[in-house]
Amino acid sequence: MTSNRVKERIGVNAVSRMVETSWESGWQEYSASNDDAIDGVILMRRGTTNPIDTGGVVFVQVKCGGNGYRQDQRQYPEHIGITLGAQYVEVHRPRWMRVPGPAVLVFVDDTVDRTNPPAWWVDLKDESSYSPTNRGMLLIPKAQRFAHHTKGDFHRLCGSGTQDRTLNVIELSRTETLIPRLGRTESLRNDAWEFYKAWRFDKAARINPTLGEVLVNRVGWKHITRRDRLPERIMQSWMLLGAAKQIIAQESRVLNFGRATVRDLEDGSKLVQDYLGLRSTITFPYRHHAVVQVVLKRSRILHPSPSWRGSDRQKVWFYSVYELRRGGLGI
Repeated sequence: MTSNRVKERIGVNAVSRMVETSWESGWQEYSASNDDAIDGVILMRRGTTNPIDTGGVVFVQVKCGGNGYRQDQRQYPEHIGITLGAQYVEVHRPRWMRVPGPAVLVFVDDTVDRTNPPAWWVDLKDESSYSPTNRGMLLIPKAQRFAHHTKGDFHRLCGSGTQDRTLNVIELSRTETLIPRLGRTESLRNDAWEFYKAWRFDKAARINPTLGEVLVNRVGWKHITRRDRLPERIMQSWMLLGAAKQIIAQESRVLNFGRATVRDLEDGSKLVQDYLGLRSTITFPYRHHAVVQVVLKRSRILHPSPSWRGSDRQKVWFYSVYELRRGGLGI
């Protein structure tokens, strides 16, 4: 039977390996003598080549042992039940609540695989994480795996402020901004379309430092003006076209959105389509600054032969633009 000390080491090693290797973030373990319901902290970072500290810190309690802590309940089939004991929760919960940042518990199940055990996480500051029928039990959604994709969830736990501090700041002048003309015969739609057409034919302004040429054509215009989109969203995108133009020209950090779609072609190559993001803090000449996100659509052809030299192997289109803190619905 595995000792508690060995189990603790398996759990902490699983967490640190994920954080430091897959997430490329920092892990600071607390010594046992300083353990105050927290086993360590995650220092959140963004980027891969040169990761940047966001200032976000997540406090972590690690529990390992599928045959000791895990007791799934029939009344909660979509959750993993972690039994800590009513007294343990009563003593430790106030400590979790007062740490200056998110506090999570990561449960590592070593009964499945001791070398690479699966793990799940739960927000210790969320009331729904505690069983309403058992004061000593935590309920972890089975879908809430502690894995590579969890990094985005932890960024969100830290809040937008820590992320925003790492963004590039772009200052727009009046000449770089779409400012509508006023008058009975004037139309914001017409002004936006004229700005869009001028941008479309300005190739130098459509070269991104990382992705190269970005196409500005009817793909993006149709998307931001589609009929099922709210009118206020359309107007917001029009007013942000100047910001989108500068972000594409200046922002080198590229975000990946969602999962790519892959289609096999007759010549053995694959057509890969996905969506990318560029994000910057924009200071406007006429209003308060804002975090603005540009969405790009990308299409690539990948061939199994390294010597293959097909034409137009990658195309990237401007797809949408919106203020991030106003929400991304209807982008």
